Amino acid sequence: MNLLQKSILSTIAYYDTLDYPLTSFEVFKYLANPFHIASFYWGNGPESKLFKPVELGRFSNITLINIIKILASEELKNIIDEKNGFHFLKGREDIIRIRIDRQKIADQKWKKARNIIRWLRVVPYLKMVAVSGSLALSNTRRESDFDLLIVVKNKRIWLTRFMVTLFIQLIGKRRHKKITEDRTCLNHYITDKSLEIKFKSLYNAQTYAHIIPVLEIEDGIYRKFQNVNRWIKDYLVFWPESEIKNSKIIKTNLLLEGIAKIGEVFLDNRFGDFLEWLLKKIQKRSIEKDPLTYKKGGRVTVDDSQLEFHPDSPERKILDKYNQSMLYLNLKELAREKDSGLL
Repeated sequence: MNLLQKSILSTIAYYDTLDYPLTSFEVFKYLANPFHIASFYWGNGPESKLFKPVELGRFSNITLINIIKILASEELKNIIDEKNGFHFLKGREDIIRIRIDRQKIADQKWKKARNIIRWLRVVPYLKMVAVSGSLALSNTRRESDFDLLIVVKNKRIWLTRFMVTLFIQLIGKRRHKKITEDRTCLNHYITDKSLEIKFKSLYNAQTYAHIIPVLEIEDGIYRKFQNVNRWIKDYLVFWPESEIKNSKIIKTNLLLEGIAKIGEVFLDNRFGDFLEWLLKKIQKRSIEKDPLTYKKGGRVTVDDSQLEFHPDSPERKILDKYNQSMLYLNLKELAREKDSGLL
């Protein structure tokens, strides 16, 4: 089995951990980078440069037609099955039904999520709101919430978090402990001056490759996000996409954006600086007292450039499951994926 075949198998195996069979086009679109696979063999030392161009040069023009041919190759036929246009590991045909059922649930959740997010335009200092997690993949359960990645103006992250949280709380759509269904999970804020996701892993590469910008208040901010996070290409061949086509994006609302701009006028001064300092002090104290901040297997990041709240991150569980799949398939050399630095 060559590296491209292993890349295809790796891609299908990763999505198997999410109960998500892939079409041929999706295998092509989310294809694991052969250079990443190769790093498990040759490492990243100087000597590896002697081999990579020879072995990997023939993968420089990966096409959908070639992927379709390889999916039908003898080497993969004993490992991968196909039904109704979906490819999956042998014995996992049941995940086709799971994907279809979750897609139906996601279609309904998207309507609800967009109805909530559209009102966030009224909040000052927002630059972008993107949906992440299971909803971005349309792979949601009935009890799933809406994970949001929120980009805000630099030096206003604490103030903006307070206003977003207050607004979502007032409309009764904030996630609270076990109350999750159709609620909003405000678990990640970054600023427009710190767009890079610094915690790198196969899991995060797949996660952030799938985010869908729903509010793009600053024109071009999502393209900037893609450019800054080109490390994702270390894991995925075809990221970022050459064009951004997004049917989920919410149209401009001049009234709501006007209200936000008025708020910024009143807060772009020393009073706004004072509120930022005060709210940072209050929120940081609350976060530091919360036992979830120190929960093993998760990560809570708190600074002026990023606020990340993933105390119950599924990352380690998913990567462990992926590594176990690689061992089961007698590809122990590929069972080396590590998390991005969880507690």
